[in-house]
Amino acid sequence: MKLSSVTNCMLLLMLALHLPVSADNLVKDTELTQVNVQLKWFHQYQFAGFYSAIEQGYFAAAGLEVNLIEGGPTIDPVDRVVSGEAHFGVGNSSLLVDYYNGRPVKVVSAIFQHSPFIILANRNDDIRSVTDLKSHRLMLESHAAELLTYLKLAGVNLKKMDIVPHTGNIGHLNDSAKSIDAMSAYSSTEPYWASKLNIPYQIFSPRELNINFYADTLFTTQQYAQQFPNIVIAMRDALNKGWDYASAHHDEVITHILQSYELKPGVDRLALNYEAQVTIHLLEKDIVDIGYMSFSRWESIAENFVKAGQINKDYSLEGFMFEVEQEMPLWAFNTILGAFLFIVLGSLVITYIISLNKKLNASLVTVAEQSRSLEQANRKLSVLSNTDALTSIANRRRFDEVIAAELARSKRFQHSLILLIIDVDQFKEYNDCYGHPAGDLCLKTLADIFKHSANRASDLVARYGGEEFAIITSGMDRQESQSFANNICEKVAQLSIPHPQSSHSIVTISIGVAYCKPEKETVIEDVIDAADVNLYQAKSLGRNRVIEGEVAAKMDDRGSVGQIGKCV
Repeated sequence: MKLSSVTNCMLLLMLALHLPVSADNLVKDTELTQVNVQLKWFHQYQFAGFYSAIEQGYFAAAGLEVNLIEGGPTIDPVDRVVSGEAHFGVGNSSLLVDYYNGRPVKVVSAIFQHSPFIILANRNDDIRSVTDLKSHRLMLESHAAELLTYLKLAGVNLKKMDIVPHTGNIGHLNDSAKSIDAMSAYSSTEPYWASKLNIPYQIFSPRELNINFYADTLFTTQQYAQQFPNIVIAMRDALNKGWDYASAHHDEVITHILQSYELKPGVDRLALNYEAQVTIHLLEKDIVDIGYMSFSRWESIAENFVKAGQINKDYSLEGFMFEVEQEMPLWAFNTILGAFLFIVLGSLVITYIISLNKKLNASLVTVAEQSRSLEQANRKLSVLSNTDALTSIANRRRFDEVIAAELARSKRFQHSLILLIIDVDQFKEYNDCYGHPAGDLCLKTLADIFKHSANRASDLVARYGGEEFAIITSGMDRQESQSFANNICEKVAQLSIPHPQSSHSIVTISIGVAYCKPEKETVIEDVIDAADVNLYQAKSLGRNRVIEGEVAAKMDDRGSVGQIGKCV
Protein backbone atom coordinates (compact mmCIF):
# COMPACT_ATOMS: atom_id res chain seq x y z
CA MET A 1 0.00 0.00 0.00
CA LYS A 2 1.33 3.51 -0.83
CA LEU A 3 2.25 5.85 2.02
CA SER A 4 -0.44 8.39 1.00
CA SER A 5 -3.09 5.69 1.18
CA VAL A 6 -1.97 4.70 4.68
CA THR A 7 -2.10 8.34 5.75
CA ASN A 8 -5.62 8.79 4.37
CA CYS A 9 -6.83 5.64 6.11
CA MET A 10 -5.37 6.80 9.43
CA LEU A 11 -7.06 10.19 9.06
CA LEU A 12 -10.46 8.64 8.33
CA LEU A 13 -10.09 6.32 11.33
CA MET A 14 -9.28 9.32 13.55
CA LEU A 15 -12.40 11.12 12.34
CA ALA A 16 -14.57 8.04 12.84
CA LEU A 17 -13.42 7.63 16.42
CA HIS A 18 -13.68 11.40 17.11
CA LEU A 19 -9.96 11.66 17.90
CA PRO A 20 -8.33 15.13 17.76
CA VAL A 21 -7.42 16.19 14.22
CA SER A 22 -4.17 18.17 14.02
CA ALA A 23 -3.00 20.58 11.38
CA ASP A 24 -0.18 18.24 10.36
CA ASN A 25 -2.78 15.66 9.25
CA LEU A 26 -4.79 18.13 7.20
CA VAL A 27 -2.42 20.61 5.50
CA LYS A 28 0.01 18.91 3.13
CA ASP A 29 0.40 21.48 0.36
CA THR A 30 3.96 22.39 -0.47
CA GLU A 31 2.92 25.97 -1.39
CA LEU A 32 2.20 28.07 1.69
CA THR A 33 -1.25 29.64 2.06
CA GLN A 34 -1.22 33.39 2.72
CA VAL A 35 -3.11 34.29 5.93
CA ASN A 36 -3.58 37.79 7.34
CA VAL A 37 -4.19 38.21 11.08
CA GLN A 38 -5.50 41.45 12.59
CA LEU A 39 -4.07 42.00 16.09
CA LYS A 40 -6.08 44.02 18.60
CA TRP A 41 -3.20 46.17 19.93
CA PHE A 42 0.34 47.30 19.23
CA HIS A 43 3.17 44.77 19.03
CA GLN A 44 4.04 43.49 22.53
CA TYR A 45 4.29 40.24 24.51
CA GLN A 46 0.49 39.95 24.33
CA PHE A 47 0.99 38.29 20.92
CA ALA A 48 4.04 36.18 21.82
CA GLY A 49 2.31 33.00 20.62
CA PHE A 50 2.09 34.37 17.07
CA TYR A 51 5.72 35.51 17.08
CA SER A 52 6.87 32.09 18.33
CA ALA A 53 4.76 30.17 15.82
CA ILE A 54 6.37 32.21 13.03
CA GLU A 55 9.93 32.04 14.40
CA GLN A 56 9.80 28.31 15.30
CA GLY A 57 8.24 27.37 11.94
CA TYR A 58 4.93 26.04 13.34
CA PHE A 59 2.86 28.04 10.85
CA ALA A 60 5.09 27.03 7.93
CA ALA A 61 4.93 23.36 8.95
CA ALA A 62 1.14 23.68 8.88
CA GLY A 63 1.27 25.13 5.35
CA LEU A 64 0.67 28.76 6.33
CA GLU A 65 2.48 32.03 5.69
CA VAL A 66 1.11 34.37 8.35
CA ASN A 67 1.17 38.16 8.07
CA LEU A 68 0.47 40.03 11.35
CA ILE A 69 -1.35 43.37 11.09
CA GLU A 70 -0.72 45.67 14.06
CA GLY A 71 -3.78 46.96 15.90
CA GLY A 72 -4.49 49.88 18.19
CA PRO A 73 -7.11 51.51 20.44
CA THR A 74 -9.31 52.70 17.53
CA ILE A 75 -9.02 49.54 15.42
CA ASP A 76 -11.81 46.99 15.74
CA PRO A 77 -10.52 43.56 14.62
CA VAL A 78 -14.09 42.44 13.89
CA ASP A 79 -14.48 45.21 11.28
CA ARG A 80 -11.22 44.19 9.61
CA VAL A 81 -12.06 40.46 9.51
CA VAL A 82 -15.70 40.82 8.44
CA SER A 83 -14.69 43.26 5.65
CA GLY A 84 -12.17 40.72 4.33
CA GLU A 85 -9.05 42.78 5.09
CA ALA A 86 -7.91 39.95 7.37
CA HIS A 87 -8.69 36.23 7.51
CA PHE A 88 -8.34 35.97 11.30
CA GLY A 89 -8.44 38.40 14.19
CA VAL A 90 -7.70 38.57 17.89
CA GLY A 91 -10.76 39.62 19.87
CA ASN A 92 -12.23 39.25 23.32
CA SER A 93 -15.52 38.15 24.82
CA SER A 94 -17.37 41.02 23.14
CA LEU A 95 -17.28 38.77 20.05
CA LEU A 96 -20.37 37.17 21.56
CA VAL A 97 -22.19 40.54 21.42
CA ASP A 98 -21.06 41.00 17.82
CA TYR A 99 -22.40 37.53 16.96
CA TYR A 100 -25.75 38.31 18.61
CA ASN A 101 -25.97 41.54 16.59
CA GLY A 102 -25.67 39.58 13.34
CA ARG A 103 -21.98 39.88 12.59
CA PRO A 104 -20.78 36.55 11.07
CA VAL A 105 -17.92 35.80 13.48
CA LYS A 106 -16.83 32.34 14.65
CA VAL A 107 -14.52 31.86 17.66
CA VAL A 108 -11.69 29.37 17.17
CA SER A 109 -9.40 29.37 20.22
CA ALA A 110 -9.55 31.21 23.59
CA ILE A 111 -5.91 31.95 24.42
CA PHE A 112 -6.37 33.76 27.77
CA GLN A 113 -8.56 31.84 30.21
CA HIS A 114 -8.96 35.02 32.27
CA SER A 115 -9.41 38.50 30.84
CA PRO A 116 -6.74 41.08 31.74
CA PHE A 117 -9.22 43.91 31.06
CA ILE A 118 -9.34 46.39 33.96
CA ILE A 119 -10.21 50.04 34.54
CA LEU A 120 -7.22 52.12 35.56
CA ALA A 121 -8.35 55.24 37.45
CA ASN A 122 -6.69 58.28 38.97
CA ARG A 123 -6.03 57.94 42.68
CA ASN A 124 -7.88 60.83 44.31
CA ASP A 125 -10.57 61.57 46.89
CA ASP A 126 -13.35 61.79 44.28
CA ILE A 127 -12.85 58.18 43.13
CA ARG A 128 -12.74 55.53 45.85
CA SER A 129 -14.77 52.76 44.20
CA VAL A 130 -15.94 51.84 40.73
CA THR A 131 -19.36 53.41 41.42
CA ASP A 132 -17.64 56.78 41.88
CA LEU A 133 -16.78 56.82 38.16
CA LYS A 134 -20.21 58.24 37.34
CA SER A 135 -19.97 61.83 36.06
CA HIS A 136 -16.29 61.27 35.27
CA ARG A 137 -14.48 60.97 31.95
CA LEU A 138 -13.54 57.44 30.83
CA MET A 139 -11.17 56.76 27.93
CA LEU A 140 -12.44 53.52 26.36
CA GLU A 141 -11.18 51.41 23.46
CA SER A 142 -13.57 50.23 20.77
CA HIS A 143 -13.75 46.53 21.73
CA ALA A 144 -14.45 46.78 25.46
CA ALA A 145 -18.03 45.57 25.83
CA GLU A 146 -17.07 43.50 28.87
CA LEU A 147 -15.94 46.64 30.75
CA LEU A 148 -19.28 48.31 29.96
CA THR A 149 -20.96 45.18 31.34
CA TYR A 150 -18.84 45.46 34.50
CA LEU A 151 -19.79 49.13 34.97
CA LYS A 152 -23.51 48.47 34.49
CA LEU A 153 -23.54 45.48 36.85
CA ALA A 154 -21.66 47.61 39.41
CA GLY A 155 -24.50 50.12 39.27
CA VAL A 156 -22.83 52.87 37.24
CA ASN A 157 -25.17 54.95 35.07
CA LEU A 158 -23.34 55.00 31.73
CA LYS A 159 -25.47 57.91 30.48
CA LYS A 160 -23.92 60.13 33.14
CA MET A 161 -20.38 59.18 32.15
CA ASP A 162 -18.31 61.04 29.59
CA ILE A 163 -16.89 58.20 27.47
CA VAL A 164 -14.23 59.28 24.95
CA PRO A 165 -12.16 57.26 22.42
CA HIS A 166 -8.97 55.64 23.69
CA THR A 167 -5.73 57.24 22.49
CA GLY A 168 -3.39 54.47 23.62
CA ASN A 169 -1.41 57.03 25.66
CA ILE A 170 -1.45 56.36 29.42
CA GLY A 171 0.11 59.78 29.98
CA HIS A 172 -3.30 61.34 29.33
CA LEU A 173 -4.38 59.96 32.71
CA ASN A 174 -2.02 62.47 34.27
CA ASP A 175 -2.66 65.34 31.81
CA SER A 176 -4.87 68.05 33.31
CA ALA A 177 -5.61 69.39 29.83
CA LYS A 178 -7.15 66.06 28.79
CA SER A 179 -9.21 65.71 32.02
CA ILE A 180 -9.13 61.90 31.78
CA ASP A 181 -10.21 60.29 35.06
CA ALA A 182 -10.04 56.62 34.06
CA MET A 183 -9.17 54.41 31.11
CA SER A 184 -9.63 50.87 29.86
CA ALA A 185 -6.41 48.93 30.35
CA TYR A 186 -4.75 45.53 30.49
CA SER A 187 -3.43 44.37 33.88
CA SER A 188 -0.34 43.10 32.05
CA THR A 189 0.83 46.46 30.68
CA GLU A 190 -0.70 49.76 31.83
CA PRO A 191 -0.02 49.35 35.61
CA TYR A 192 3.68 49.01 34.76
CA TRP A 193 3.68 52.22 32.70
CA ALA A 194 1.67 54.11 35.32
CA SER A 195 4.26 53.13 37.93
CA LYS A 196 7.15 54.04 35.67
CA LEU A 197 5.62 57.48 34.92
CA ASN A 198 4.87 58.02 38.65
CA ILE A 199 1.12 58.30 37.99
CA PRO A 200 -0.84 57.48 41.16
CA TYR A 201 -3.48 54.97 40.14
CA GLN A 202 -5.99 52.43 41.37
CA ILE A 203 -7.41 49.34 39.67
CA PHE A 204 -11.04 48.32 39.28
CA SER A 205 -11.38 44.76 37.99
CA PRO A 206 -14.49 42.94 36.67
CA ARG A 207 -13.37 39.91 38.70
CA GLU A 208 -14.40 41.84 41.82
CA LEU A 209 -17.98 41.01 40.72
CA ASN A 210 -17.04 37.43 39.68
CA ILE A 211 -17.10 38.48 36.02
CA ASN A 212 -14.55 36.12 34.51
CA PHE A 213 -14.36 36.29 30.71
CA TYR A 214 -12.13 34.77 28.04
CA ALA A 215 -9.70 37.14 26.30
CA ASP A 216 -7.47 37.35 23.23
CA THR A 217 -9.62 34.86 21.36
CA LEU A 218 -8.69 33.83 17.82
CA PHE A 219 -11.67 34.22 15.48
CA THR A 220 -12.59 34.19 11.81
CA THR A 221 -15.81 34.52 9.78
CA GLN A 222 -18.55 31.93 9.38
CA GLN A 223 -17.94 31.80 5.63
CA TYR A 224 -14.16 31.33 5.89
CA ALA A 225 -14.54 28.56 8.48
CA GLN A 226 -17.05 26.76 6.25
CA GLN A 227 -14.98 27.08 3.07
CA PHE A 228 -11.53 26.43 4.59
CA PRO A 229 -11.91 24.33 7.77
CA ASN A 230 -8.49 22.74 7.24
CA ILE A 231 -6.79 26.15 7.28
CA VAL A 232 -8.68 27.14 10.44
CA ILE A 233 -7.56 23.92 12.16
CA ALA A 234 -3.98 24.47 10.97
CA MET A 235 -4.01 28.05 12.25
CA ARG A 236 -5.46 27.07 15.63
CA ASP A 237 -3.06 24.18 16.27
CA ALA A 238 0.06 26.09 15.19
CA LEU A 239 -0.87 29.13 17.31
CA ASN A 240 -1.47 26.96 20.37
CA LYS A 241 2.00 25.42 19.83
CA GLY A 242 3.44 28.92 19.57
CA TRP A 243 1.95 29.94 22.90
CA ASP A 244 3.16 26.74 24.52
CA TYR A 245 6.69 27.59 23.37
CA ALA A 246 6.45 31.26 24.35
CA SER A 247 5.28 30.48 27.88
CA ALA A 248 8.24 28.12 28.40
CA HIS A 249 10.90 30.40 26.82
CA HIS A 250 9.73 33.94 27.57
CA ASP A 251 13.25 35.40 27.91
CA GLU A 252 14.18 34.12 24.45
CA VAL A 253 10.88 35.33 22.98
CA ILE A 254 11.33 38.79 24.54
CA THR A 255 14.73 39.07 22.84
CA HIS A 256 13.14 38.10 19.53
CA ILE A 257 10.36 40.70 19.95
CA LEU A 258 12.89 43.46 20.70
CA GLN A 259 14.98 42.54 17.65
CA SER A 260 12.23 41.82 15.10
CA TYR A 261 9.25 44.13 15.72
CA GLU A 262 8.75 47.89 15.83
CA LEU A 263 7.51 48.61 19.35
CA LYS A 264 6.00 51.69 20.98
CA PRO A 265 8.58 54.18 22.28
CA GLY A 266 9.92 53.19 25.69
CA VAL A 267 9.01 49.51 25.47
CA ASP A 268 12.08 47.64 26.69
CA ARG A 269 13.02 44.29 28.21
CA LEU A 270 11.74 45.25 31.67
CA ALA A 271 8.32 46.22 30.30
CA LEU A 272 8.03 43.02 28.27
CA ASN A 273 9.21 40.90 31.21
CA TYR A 274 6.53 42.42 33.46
CA GLU A 275 3.91 41.74 30.77
CA ALA A 276 5.13 38.15 30.33
CA GLN A 277 4.90 37.42 34.08
CA VAL A 278 1.23 38.49 34.16
CA THR A 279 0.33 36.94 30.80
CA ILE A 280 1.60 33.46 31.71
CA HIS A 281 -0.82 33.40 34.68
CA LEU A 282 -3.71 34.24 32.32
CA LEU A 283 -3.03 31.14 30.17
CA GLU A 284 -3.71 28.70 33.06
CA LYS A 285 -1.75 26.09 31.05
CA ASP A 286 -1.20 23.97 34.18
CA ILE A 287 -4.97 23.47 34.41
CA VAL A 288 -6.26 23.38 30.80
CA ASP A 289 -4.76 23.08 27.33
CA ILE A 290 -3.82 26.37 25.69
CA GLY A 291 -6.72 27.63 23.57
CA TYR A 292 -9.34 25.59 25.43
CA MET A 293 -12.88 26.94 25.47
CA SER A 294 -16.18 25.40 26.46
CA PHE A 295 -19.80 25.98 25.45
CA SER A 296 -20.89 26.27 29.10
CA ARG A 297 -18.31 29.01 29.80
CA TRP A 298 -19.52 31.00 26.79
CA GLU A 299 -23.07 30.56 28.09
CA SER A 300 -22.00 31.98 31.45
CA ILE A 301 -20.40 34.96 29.69
CA ALA A 302 -23.60 35.45 27.67
CA GLU A 303 -25.68 35.55 30.88
CA ASN A 304 -23.56 38.45 32.14
CA PHE A 305 -24.17 40.32 28.89
CA VAL A 306 -27.91 39.64 29.33
CA LYS A 307 -27.87 41.07 32.88
CA ALA A 308 -26.16 44.20 31.59
CA GLY A 309 -28.62 44.61 28.69
CA GLN A 310 -25.96 44.03 26.03
CA ILE A 311 -27.96 41.14 24.53
CA ASN A 312 -31.47 39.77 25.08
CA LYS A 313 -32.51 36.54 26.77
CA ASP A 314 -33.40 34.97 23.41
CA TYR A 315 -29.74 34.65 22.41
CA SER A 316 -28.42 31.50 20.74
CA LEU A 317 -24.81 30.32 20.59
CA GLU A 318 -25.47 27.80 17.83
CA GLY A 319 -22.72 28.16 15.21
CA PHE A 320 -20.68 30.57 17.35
CA MET A 321 -17.86 28.12 18.17
CA PHE A 322 -15.69 26.48 15.51
CA GLU A 323 -16.07 22.70 15.38
CA VAL A 324 -14.71 20.22 12.84
CA GLU A 325 -17.45 18.48 10.89
CA GLN A 326 -16.50 15.53 8.68
CA GLU A 327 -18.68 13.00 6.90
CA MET A 328 -17.95 9.47 8.14
CA PRO A 329 -16.99 7.01 5.35
CA LEU A 330 -19.13 3.88 4.88
CA TRP A 331 -16.35 1.43 5.76
CA ALA A 332 -15.68 3.28 9.01
CA PHE A 333 -19.39 3.25 9.87
CA ASN A 334 -19.58 -0.52 9.23
CA THR A 335 -16.47 -1.08 11.35
CA ILE A 336 -17.90 0.89 14.27
CA LEU A 337 -21.30 -0.82 13.92
CA GLY A 338 -19.66 -4.27 14.04
CA ALA A 339 -17.61 -3.27 17.07
CA PHE A 340 -20.74 -1.90 18.74
CA LEU A 341 -22.67 -5.16 18.19
CA PHE A 342 -19.74 -7.17 19.51
CA ILE A 343 -19.58 -4.99 22.61
CA VAL A 344 -23.35 -5.27 23.16
CA LEU A 345 -23.33 -9.08 22.91
CA GLY A 346 -20.27 -9.30 25.13
CA SER A 347 -21.89 -6.96 27.65
CA LEU A 348 -25.00 -9.17 27.81
CA VAL A 349 -22.89 -12.22 28.62
CA ILE A 350 -20.86 -10.36 31.21
CA THR A 351 -24.02 -8.89 32.74
CA TYR A 352 -25.54 -12.37 33.09
CA ILE A 353 -22.43 -13.66 34.87
CA ILE A 354 -22.19 -10.63 37.13
CA SER A 355 -25.89 -10.90 38.05
CA LEU A 356 -25.18 -14.21 39.86
CA ASN A 357 -23.35 -12.24 42.55
CA LYS A 358 -25.16 -8.92 42.12
CA LYS A 359 -25.87 -8.18 45.76
CA LEU A 360 -22.34 -8.92 46.91
CA ASN A 361 -20.76 -6.92 44.09
CA ALA A 362 -23.11 -3.99 44.65
CA SER A 363 -22.05 -3.84 48.28
CA LEU A 364 -18.36 -4.03 47.40
CA VAL A 365 -18.70 -1.36 44.74
CA THR A 366 -20.54 0.96 47.11
CA VAL A 367 -17.88 0.56 49.79
CA ALA A 368 -15.07 1.07 47.24
CA GLU A 369 -16.70 4.19 45.78
CA GLN A 370 -17.25 5.67 49.20
CA SER A 371 -13.64 4.96 50.13
CA ARG A 372 -12.36 6.53 46.91
CA SER A 373 -14.58 9.59 47.37
CA LEU A 374 -13.37 9.99 50.94
CA GLU A 375 -9.73 9.62 49.86
CA GLN A 376 -10.17 12.17 47.07
CA ALA A 377 -11.90 14.59 49.42
CA ASN A 378 -9.14 14.16 52.00
CA ARG A 379 -6.45 14.74 49.37
CA LYS A 380 -8.16 17.92 48.13
CA LEU A 381 -8.67 19.13 51.70
CA SER A 382 -5.02 18.41 52.49
CA VAL A 383 -3.85 20.43 49.47
CA LEU A 384 -6.17 23.35 50.26
CA SER A 385 -5.26 23.40 53.94
CA ASN A 386 -1.53 23.50 53.12
CA THR A 387 -1.57 26.03 50.24
CA ASP A 388 -1.62 29.82 50.33
CA ALA A 389 -4.63 30.99 48.29
CA LEU A 390 -2.97 34.08 46.81
CA THR A 391 0.46 32.79 45.76
CA SER A 392 -0.27 29.02 45.36
CA ILE A 393 2.80 28.14 47.43
CA ALA A 394 2.86 26.46 50.86
CA ASN A 395 1.22 28.28 53.77
CA ARG A 396 2.34 28.76 57.39
CA ARG A 397 0.70 25.51 58.48
CA ARG A 398 2.70 23.51 55.93
CA PHE A 399 5.87 25.40 56.90
CA ASP A 400 5.46 24.39 60.55
CA GLU A 401 5.09 20.72 59.54
CA VAL A 402 8.10 20.70 57.21
CA ILE A 403 10.53 22.62 59.45
CA ALA A 404 9.95 20.07 62.24
CA ALA A 405 10.46 17.12 59.88
CA GLU A 406 13.56 18.65 58.26
CA LEU A 407 15.20 19.41 61.62
CA ALA A 408 14.67 15.80 62.71
CA ARG A 409 16.08 14.57 59.38
CA SER A 410 19.14 16.85 59.70
CA LYS A 411 19.86 15.49 63.18
CA ARG A 412 19.54 11.91 61.99
CA PHE A 413 21.76 12.20 58.92
CA GLN A 414 24.05 14.95 60.25
CA HIS A 415 23.66 17.35 57.34
CA SER A 416 23.03 21.10 57.32
CA LEU A 417 19.61 22.74 57.56
CA ILE A 418 19.21 26.25 56.14
CA LEU A 419 16.24 28.58 56.77
CA LEU A 420 15.69 31.83 54.88
CA ILE A 421 13.12 34.31 56.16
CA ILE A 422 12.39 36.94 53.52
CA ASP A 423 10.65 40.28 53.98
CA VAL A 424 9.47 42.56 51.13
CA ASP A 425 10.96 45.94 51.94
CA GLN A 426 8.49 48.78 52.68
CA PHE A 427 5.59 46.77 51.29
CA LYS A 428 2.94 48.73 53.19
CA GLU A 429 4.05 51.88 51.37
CA TYR A 430 3.84 49.96 48.06
CA ASN A 431 0.25 48.95 48.86
CA ASP A 432 -0.64 52.50 49.90
CA CYS A 433 0.78 53.85 46.66
CA TYR A 434 -0.60 51.37 44.14
CA GLY A 435 -3.47 49.59 45.87
CA HIS A 436 -3.99 46.02 47.03
CA PRO A 437 -4.55 44.45 43.54
CA ALA A 438 -1.09 45.67 42.48
CA GLY A 439 0.32 44.50 45.82
CA ASP A 440 -1.17 41.04 45.33
CA LEU A 441 0.34 40.86 41.84
CA CYS A 442 3.73 41.85 43.28
CA LEU A 443 3.57 39.06 45.89
CA LYS A 444 2.64 36.51 43.20
CA THR A 445 5.58 37.60 41.05
CA LEU A 446 8.03 37.32 43.96
CA ALA A 447 6.61 33.92 44.95
CA ASP A 448 7.38 32.68 41.42
CA ILE A 449 10.99 33.90 41.75
CA PHE A 450 11.41 32.07 45.08
CA LYS A 451 9.75 28.89 43.76
CA HIS A 452 12.01 28.71 40.71
CA SER A 453 15.11 29.43 42.81
CA ALA A 454 14.41 26.73 45.42
CA ASN A 455 13.50 23.99 42.99
CA ARG A 456 14.91 20.83 44.56
CA ALA A 457 12.44 18.15 45.60
CA SER A 458 13.35 18.60 49.28
CA ASP A 459 13.10 22.42 49.22
CA LEU A 460 10.02 24.24 50.53
CA VAL A 461 8.89 27.76 49.68
CA ALA A 462 6.15 29.12 51.95
CA ARG A 463 4.28 32.31 52.65
CA TYR A 464 5.23 32.95 56.24
CA GLY A 465 2.71 35.73 56.81
CA GLY A 466 1.70 39.00 55.09
CA GLU A 467 4.69 40.07 53.01
CA GLU A 468 7.06 37.56 54.62
CA PHE A 469 8.19 34.35 52.94
CA ALA A 470 10.30 31.42 54.11
CA ILE A 471 12.52 28.93 52.28
CA ILE A 472 13.71 25.65 53.83
CA THR A 473 16.64 23.91 52.16
CA SER A 474 19.47 21.62 53.22
CA GLY A 475 22.82 20.02 52.38
CA MET A 476 24.75 23.24 51.66
CA ASP A 477 27.84 24.66 53.30
CA ARG A 478 27.81 28.22 54.63
CA GLN A 479 29.32 29.75 51.51
CA GLU A 480 26.78 28.00 49.32
CA SER A 481 23.85 29.11 51.51
CA GLN A 482 25.10 32.73 51.39
CA SER A 483 25.40 32.54 47.58
CA PHE A 484 21.95 30.93 47.32
CA ALA A 485 20.31 33.77 49.29
CA ASN A 486 22.26 36.49 47.44
CA ASN A 487 21.10 35.07 44.11
CA ILE A 488 17.45 35.31 45.17
CA CYS A 489 17.91 38.87 46.42
CA GLU A 490 19.56 39.88 43.13
CA LYS A 491 16.82 38.27 40.99
CA VAL A 492 14.18 40.36 42.76
CA ALA A 493 16.19 43.55 42.32
CA GLN A 494 16.69 42.75 38.62
CA LEU A 495 12.91 42.76 38.08
CA SER A 496 13.11 46.55 38.66
CA ILE A 497 9.47 46.74 39.76
CA PRO A 498 8.95 50.49 40.36
CA HIS A 499 8.47 51.53 44.04
CA PRO A 500 8.70 55.35 44.42
CA GLN A 501 8.28 55.12 48.20
CA SER A 502 11.35 52.87 48.59
CA SER A 503 14.81 54.23 49.29
CA HIS A 504 15.98 52.05 46.36
CA SER A 505 13.12 53.24 44.01
CA ILE A 506 12.32 49.59 43.19
CA VAL A 507 10.83 46.63 45.01
CA THR A 508 13.57 44.88 47.05
CA ILE A 509 13.77 42.21 49.73
CA SER A 510 15.77 41.59 52.89
CA ILE A 511 16.79 38.06 53.86
CA GLY A 512 17.83 36.59 57.19
CA VAL A 513 19.60 33.23 56.82
CA ALA A 514 19.97 30.70 59.63
CA TYR A 515 22.65 28.08 58.92
CA CYS A 516 22.29 25.08 61.20
CA LYS A 517 24.38 21.95 61.86
CA PRO A 518 21.93 20.68 64.47
CA GLU A 519 22.97 19.12 67.73
CA LYS A 520 20.80 16.87 69.86
CA GLU A 521 19.45 19.78 71.93
CA THR A 522 18.73 22.08 68.94
CA VAL A 523 15.02 22.99 68.69
CA ILE A 524 12.94 24.66 65.97
CA GLU A 525 12.83 27.95 67.85
CA ASP A 526 16.65 28.13 67.71
CA VAL A 527 16.57 28.07 63.90
CA ILE A 528 13.65 30.49 63.47
CA ASP A 529 14.99 32.95 66.07
CA ALA A 530 18.39 33.03 64.37
CA ALA A 531 16.82 33.75 60.97
CA ASP A 532 14.61 36.47 62.51
CA VAL A 533 17.59 38.16 64.21
CA ASN A 534 19.54 38.16 60.94
CA LEU A 535 16.53 39.53 59.05
CA TYR A 536 16.25 42.36 61.58
CA GLN A 537 19.95 43.12 61.07
CA ALA A 538 19.49 43.17 57.28
CA LYS A 539 16.65 45.68 57.53
CA SER A 540 18.50 47.80 60.08
CA LEU A 541 21.53 48.08 57.77
CA GLY A 542 19.49 49.57 54.92
CA ARG A 543 17.44 46.67 53.48
CA ASN A 544 18.01 45.00 50.08
CA ARG A 545 20.62 42.65 51.52
CA VAL A 546 21.32 39.24 53.02
CA ILE A 547 22.71 38.49 56.47
CA GLU A 548 23.65 34.91 57.24
CA GLY A 549 24.58 33.44 60.61
CA GLU A 550 25.12 30.04 62.19
CA VAL A 551 22.60 28.72 64.70
CA ALA A 552 24.02 28.16 68.18
CA ALA A 553 22.58 25.37 70.32
CA LYS A 554 22.39 27.47 73.50
CA MET A 555 19.73 30.10 73.95
CA ASP A 556 22.20 32.81 75.02
CA ASP A 557 24.31 32.23 71.89
CA ARG A 558 21.52 32.69 69.35
CA GLY A 559 21.49 35.24 66.55
CA SER A 560 25.18 35.92 66.08
CA VAL A 561 25.71 37.81 62.81
CA GLY A 562 27.68 36.02 60.14
CA GLN A 563 28.31 36.99 56.54
CA ILE A 564 26.68 40.06 54.99
CA GLY A 565 25.75 40.32 51.34
CA LYS A 566 24.27 43.38 49.63
CA CYS A 567 22.12 42.72 46.56
CA VAL A 568 22.87 45.71 44.37
